Amino acid sequence: IAASILEASMKILGFSVRSKNLKGTYEKVLRDASVAIAAGTTIMADRMAIGEGGNQDILEELREENARLRTSQEDTNRKMEELK
Repeated sequence: IAASILEASMKILGFSVRSKNLKGTYEKVLRDASVAIAAGTTIMADRMAIGEGGNQDILEELREENARLRTSQEDTNRKMEELK
């Protein structure tokens, strides 16, 4: 579930970057929402793993995916700044 939520978050981010018809304020709202969704998903995964105690492998996988998403988001933000 967490992986699909993170993937949806990246789709939102990608949409906000590629869309030429969005105002800057809407782009920022979509970017911020994408980051909040990714962070919230990671926090929820942490709490679930702590509560169940045996899901450290899943937790590590989510952390790695979150790191990849953050790197991708930073790259996207740099590209957006270059386009402005």
